[in-house]
Amino acid sequence: MEKASEKQEVIGFSAKVVNFIQRNRVWLFGILGGIVVAIVVLVVAITIIDATKVQAIEQVESFSERYDKIRFESDDAKKDKELTALIDELTSFASSHSAYAGARALNILAGIYADKKDWSEAEKAWASIAEKLPKSYLAPVALYNAATAAEERGDFVKAIELYSKTVDIYGDEFPLAPRAYFALGRLQETQKNSTAAIAAYQKLVEKWPTDSWTKLAQSRILFITANQK
Repeated sequence: MEKASEKQEVIGFSAKVVNFIQRNRVWLFGILGGIVVAIVVLVVAITIIDATKVQAIEQVESFSERYDKIRFESDDAKKDKELTALIDELTSFASSHSAYAGARALNILAGIYADKKDWSEAEKAWASIAEKLPKSYLAPVALYNAATAAEERGDFVKAIELYSKTVDIYGDEFPLAPRAYFALGRLQETQKNSTAAIAAYQKLVEKWPTDSWTKLAQSRILFITANQK
C-alpha cells in the first residue's frame, strides 16, 4: 500500500509539472530562448574578439616589415616621407590598442626613434610599454631601454631612476639585471655618489659572481675605495 501511495504521489507531482509547463510554456520557452540567444551572442563576441586580436597582431607585424624595407631605401626624400607616414600610423595604432599589439607598436616606434637618435621620443615610447603592460614580456626590456635612452640624451638622474625601477620591479631574474646594476654604479660615480656606486657594484658581485660584468664591478670598487683614502 505504501509503495502504491508513493507511486501515486510521483504520478501526481509529474502531472503537476506537466500541467505547469503546459500553462506557462510561452513564458518558459521565452526564457530558454533568451538563454540560447545569450550563449550564441557570447560565443560570437568571443570569436570576434579573438579575430580582432589576430588582425591587430598581423597589422602590427606588417608595420615592422614596412620599417625593414624603409631602412634600406636609397632615396632619402622617399625614405623620409615613408618613415614619417609610418610613425604617424604607429602612433595612432598604439593609442587605440592597449594589449600586446599596442605594446609591439610602441616597441617598433621606439626602435625607429632610437635609429634616428631621437632619444627623448624613444624613451617615452619604451616607458609607455612598461607603464601600460607592466606584466608583459616586453616590459622589463622596454624599461631598461628607456633608461638607456635617458642616459643617451644625457639625463643621468632620470637614467638612474629608470635602471633602479627596472631591478626593483623585475628583480634579479631579469636577464639584464647585472648590466643594470653596473650601469647604476657607473652613473652614481658621475654624480659623485661613491656610497651608492659601491652598493650597486657590490650587489652585482654578490648576486652574479661569474658574470662578465662582475670583474669590472670589482675593479671599480677597488678604484673608488682607493681614492677615498
